[in-house]
Amino acid sequence: MFLSIAILDSFILVLSGVLTVAVLGLGLVVYNQFIHPVISRKESDRFIPVQTGDKYDLVVDELSRFASFHIGSKTGNLATRCNAISEDHLIFQFKKSRDSEDYTITVLKNGPTFYKPPRMEHYGKMESKESFESYEIIGHPVEFRISDKIAKERMVNFIEISLTSSFYFNRSGKERMKFTFEVGKIQPGINRKVRFRGDVYGFGKEEGADED
Repeated sequence: MFLSIAILDSFILVLSGVLTVAVLGLGLVVYNQFIHPVISRKESDRFIPVQTGDKYDLVVDELSRFASFHIGSKTGNLATRCNAISEDHLIFQFKKSRDSEDYTITVLKNGPTFYKPPRMEHYGKMESKESFESYEIIGHPVEFRISDKIAKERMVNFIEISLTSSFYFNRSGKERMKFTFEVGKIQPGINRKVRFRGDVYGFGKEEGADED
């Protein structure tokens, strides 16, 4: 009887070991095939410079009624990965009205910036900050050009960023306002073949790139 119990215990122990190995093996397969590629892709995306057409959406939380959006070189909600852009180059602050989908937007700058207000045709040099209302940019984006220097009231190299607002219905069927940042023209481009320390890139056309 004791021998039978010992054999049964040994069998259960071996079975538990096999089951543990099987579960670990399955977990390893799932990680390698599904989880790791996603993590790697997201991690690598952090080091890719912005491209024309990139879009970033923002919805302000209804409880706090406040949100911010930062544009920088290696950090921020929009990391350009361009060495000519300062960290927190532009900081957008959104303040929601208490009882409506009306917002006041304040923009602070920490680097050379040109600014084109909604419905205007020309850029002007941006001072320390600008403010406007959300209804002003429905269908009429406000635009910014950012770089590391302004020469004779001009920017030779720059990245354009536009901001517009629109309405959408959330899952509760409530109409909310959404803000969209979009990367526009990059002059003359970002040379992705030359990477500097810190995983950033400089302005310039890549060798062999087609001329516009």
